[in-house]
Amino acid sequence: MAIKLGVEVGQLRVVSGVRQERTACLGTFEQPGSLFQRRDRGRLFVVIELTGDALGRDVLYEELVRLAGTTYYDTPGSITAGLRAALRAVNARLLHENRGLSPGEGRLAGISCAVLRGNDLYVAQAGPALVHVARQGQVLTFPDNPLPLDWLSEGPTAPLGRQRTVNVRFFHCTVQPGDVILLAQPTWARQLRPPQIAEAVVYTGVAQAMSNLQALAGQDEAAALIVEITGTLEGAPQARPRAEPIPRRPRRRRVRAAEAEPQEIPTRQKPATERGIAARLGRLDLSAKLSSAGRGLLAVLALILDGLRRLLVRILPGREKVTPKRARPARARKATPGTSSPLVVWMAAAIPIIIILLVVGMYWRQGSNRQAEFAELLTQAQNEYDLAKANEGNTTAAREYYKQALDLATRALAMRENNPTAQDLRDQAQKALDKIDRVYRLYDLTPLHTYAEPGSVPGRVIADGQNIFVLDRGTGRVYQHVFNELGRDLQETIVIVQKGQAVDGAATGDLIDMAWRPDGGDHHRGSLLILDGNGRLLEYDPIFGTVVARPLGGLDLWRSPQAVSTYFDQTKTNFYILDTGLNQILKYVPTDELYNEAPIGYVTADDVDLGGAVDMAINGYVYVLYGDGRVQKLYLGQPEAFALSGLADPLADPSAIFTANHGNTVEYLYVADAGNRRILRLNKDGSFVRQFRAADDQAFAQIRGVFVDEAASQPKLFVVSENRLYAFDIPPESSTE
Repeated sequence: MAIKLGVEVGQLRVVSGVRQERTACLGTFEQPGSLFQRRDRGRLFVVIELTGDALGRDVLYEELVRLAGTTYYDTPGSITAGLRAALRAVNARLLHENRGLSPGEGRLAGISCAVLRGNDLYVAQAGPALVHVARQGQVLTFPDNPLPLDWLSEGPTAPLGRQRTVNVRFFHCTVQPGDVILLAQPTWARQLRPPQIAEAVVYTGVAQAMSNLQALAGQDEAAALIVEITGTLEGAPQARPRAEPIPRRPRRRRVRAAEAEPQEIPTRQKPATERGIAARLGRLDLSAKLSSAGRGLLAVLALILDGLRRLLVRILPGREKVTPKRARPARARKATPGTSSPLVVWMAAAIPIIIILLVVGMYWRQGSNRQAEFAELLTQAQNEYDLAKANEGNTTAAREYYKQALDLATRALAMRENNPTAQDLRDQAQKALDKIDRVYRLYDLTPLHTYAEPGSVPGRVIADGQNIFVLDRGTGRVYQHVFNELGRDLQETIVIVQKGQAVDGAATGDLIDMAWRPDGGDHHRGSLLILDGNGRLLEYDPIFGTVVARPLGGLDLWRSPQAVSTYFDQTKTNFYILDTGLNQILKYVPTDELYNEAPIGYVTADDVDLGGAVDMAINGYVYVLYGDGRVQKLYLGQPEAFALSGLADPLADPSAIFTANHGNTVEYLYVADAGNRRILRLNKDGSFVRQFRAADDQAFAQIRGVFVDEAASQPKLFVVSENRLYAFDIPPESSTE
């Protein structure tokens, strides 16, 4: 059974901490019913914020909201065409309102319109505007990088009522039961942080969500639409009606022959199941059926043709058997026209033709609408691309236009996959975006190895010369991959240690993380250090292929080890454990190459919070990566000034960070940004340098590990994503293709 999406809607307006009954700035609309409707235009939600005096503002709010709704549903073509027309109509009305006034006296507006059709959400915005979609504790924001709130701005971010050109920003996402859409006036919405929104509206119900948002508003003026997505099962079995008792048939009184009188035998009533097309059409909700072309239309057609078949059986000669009737006295009978008269025959033949023409017309209409929607998407994509080219001096504006062009062209290709015009437009927009965002696009990215074992979750990757080591926490294994002589393909893959394996007389526990111990000082060969959940440090020697267990001191201090790293300071290699539960980084200094002494706490500052940290990297400084996208830089246990800068899109669900753990053999800092499916190259002050993305976006869908060998004659970057290991050459900094 399919899930049919529904909505529960709440409207909230707060002034000075008091909830208002009148919510003129908010609107919800449903598609007007009609026998021959255009294709489904979905449900429309509108929120507007106006500047200017409160006097007369609510009256204008109501007019503008109503204008947006009627214009959207009255505009033929695509959803985006209707939304664009609605925003242009609102702008035209405001320009008329502001006629003859100076810019400081007129009313300006920011508007968000959202259309929900099926599980697709289409958002259109002009001027200052914000829309949030909350899902399972995560919050999507449209736009994802809100522009400064400036009612006096001009150009692409100008509010409605200021200029004749309306720059509409479009966004699209899908929703599912439990999601909550929040359309709020932007002045107030910009004060809310995603965690506040998630806590206020997710899994609370609309009534409680409105109370929570009212509390967040405090004494501020606020207005918002809360739309909760619900789901019901279609085709669920209905309660079976209770059978009515069958009335007992009265006993027939026997009549003697002398008493019997001739009686006319009543005409036999046709069974209810064979009363033909008229009865069926009487029960048919035609407008509902015609509104869903496809399966619904075919069902209607089958029902009508079945009725026609039954009708023809009765009106055409020689088709129906006549049941002999009991003889009765002869009497005068009035002649009746034959059931096979030419008029009836012609009617029976014409009805199927009419139905066929109706069906063909509806399919033609549907195809015509799809053609119009496709053409509209292409036109809009081309317009956005042209606007981007015209604004190339303004990188921020050009990037937004290119993003819109890319989205529109991609949606057009979803309707016509091989259309060359849409393909060319999409490729041009993507290429322009890559240039702005300093993206190196990886083509022909082929995995070196695929981890196909059930439950496999490979993550940490370390490379040294011809060896690549990968830790798979899911299966509790550490793999060693060996490059061939050309350094392009693998010649060997072995499992060097796994959970449950006996090492020095004891079973190996869960494998937490691993780090490379470089050669130098008293340590004459590089080796791999693997942290065991039982409190042991397993050391693997790749030259001899041996695994030994090393004792670790201070096991009673451990709370929740998250990641490990090493750092070589010219004489010895220190070993570090990031323990988020302890809120500390434990530093082990070796004694005679062993880490059996109790560790010291590296972090000495009281204001460092390691909660939510997912990884760390060390090169003299310690860089701590957090799951919310922050990076903390520490030196001698104290915070250092560090900020990510130059990123068009902030980090989303980052998973790994890397730099060299000995000397300055790696110039840059690398971050695996899993949420954005990319790997960032940063300067060590946090400034953005470039990013690497796969041509096939799915290749980097779940990045879990990254390692870079910048010191090699041909620098290489190793990536573990989902259940695959990749390696590719890093091109020179000037390369863009």
